[in-house]
Amino acid sequence: MSNNREMYDTPMQAWPGLSKFGKKIPILDGDLDIFFYEIGKDHPHNLVMIHGLGDEADTWRHVLLPLAKRYHIIAVDLPGFGRSDLPESKITPVFLMGFLKSIWEATGLDRAILLGNSLGAILSHAFALKNPDLVEGLVLVGGALLQNETMGDISLFLMQIPLLGEWLYTRLRKDPQAAYDSLRNVYFKLDNLPESDRDFLFTRVNQRVWSDKQRKAYFSTLRNLSPWVRDCQANLPEQLSLLQIPTLVLRGEHDNLFLAKNGKGVERVQPKAVFSEVPDSGHLPHQENPEAFLKILEHWLAENIPLNEQGRSAVS
Repeated sequence: MSNNREMYDTPMQAWPGLSKFGKKIPILDGDLDIFFYEIGKDHPHNLVMIHGLGDEADTWRHVLLPLAKRYHIIAVDLPGFGRSDLPESKITPVFLMGFLKSIWEATGLDRAILLGNSLGAILSHAFALKNPDLVEGLVLVGGALLQNETMGDISLFLMQIPLLGEWLYTRLRKDPQAAYDSLRNVYFKLDNLPESDRDFLFTRVNQRVWSDKQRKAYFSTLRNLSPWVRDCQANLPEQLSLLQIPTLVLRGEHDNLFLAKNGKGVERVQPKAVFSEVPDSGHLPHQENPEAFLKILEHWLAENIPLNEQGRSAVS
């Protein structure tokens, strides 16, 4: 255990090639320092990227630079996750909505395309409903606020149980391989990832396990999210039927957490929503099959949010 602490209770390092784009800014009256990557600042279209539960901005590592050739990218670590500070208050969906609004204010955004994965997709969907004037386009990857069928993942269910969840999470500190293997439910074929990815993820997941800050953020977020999502469902189809924001719902073909039924449900009730699947991938298609992910995304962006000549400049 002590050797594991020495190895993994350490600051998170950026994916190679991204460190120069990392920065921290204070938000919420200076009470919270938030980490994010910012790339392509000179481009006229903004793209804000929101990761999933227990992840960080490096989840987008294979698509950040390609997208930054045409878009101004801001990819954040949510409060309490990755390199961002842990707030003193509970991490509720209402708090996270305010956090996203503060990103707009702190970085001087007017309108932006929101790209979210899993938890980030749920938050992006909710934010667009509440702030449609701030959102130019919406890309929901492996998640959506509308849930015709809930996730059937037993590990997430167990993590929501007080004390048991904390015990299950903390016991992974004893076994770095078990911590790594806990990722298998979000990948189609974890072992098929490039060695550089597998090495990166092995270190990263063990750093999460050893971070008391991220442990608190994980449970606070998870346990406040589930009842809120459930309460949102009652009038949601009617609300979504009025949402006129171009929306792409993307699902990994073998995603066991976000079911096709939910993605098709958004497409059915939301006027400008389309549903598509990324082959050979699970809950994180932007990591497992980034080429196919980018092909679908860039085609949709070109059709729904055309770029002017400025938007074709190189990465700044």
